[in-house]
Amino acid sequence: MAEIAAQLIAREGIEGTKVREIARLANCSTSIVSHYFHSKHELLLSAYRMRMERTTALVAAQTREGASLIDCLAAVLPLDAQRNESWRIWLAFWGLATADPELLREQRQRSREAVDLFHRAIVDSGGMPDGTQARLVAQSLLSSVSGIATQAIYDPENWPADRQVEILTFQIARLVP
Repeated sequence: MAEIAAQLIAREGIEGTKVREIARLANCSTSIVSHYFHSKHELLLSAYRMRMERTTALVAAQTREGASLIDCLAAVLPLDAQRNESWRIWLAFWGLATADPELLREQRQRSREAVDLFHRAIVDSGGMPDGTQARLVAQSLLSSVSGIATQAIYDPENWPADRQVEILTFQIARLVP
């Protein structure tokens, strides 16, 4: 059900995502959805977390496999349909986080985890030794990736996959000696 909710959020936005439609697409009743998720808010948050965890796992796997830093961090960018969908979900939640304390806590936690993930990728790829500078670069690259991805979602014609990777490569070259 969380995956169905995620797909609907990406396509219809938070407001357009209805529990009744999630139940219909899952071939179940709304009471079944309510059995697993006590509120629409909980279901939507579950969809958000699921997509965050999927992307985190992708970057972590790239890092473990010894991929280059650019490949590790590019795994976050909306370079394919599924990651594009994930970014649409994240952007929908970013707006809500400004007014919802629970979502704000979630966003802060996920942002901190992303910095940790980028930091680990920088260090493990041999880009920089562990330390304060590597953490600062991780924060900077997370900001760059977020900006690149946001532009790619809002203006896909001017931000195709190759352009996104080109700009990320440029940023990494500027920040990682």
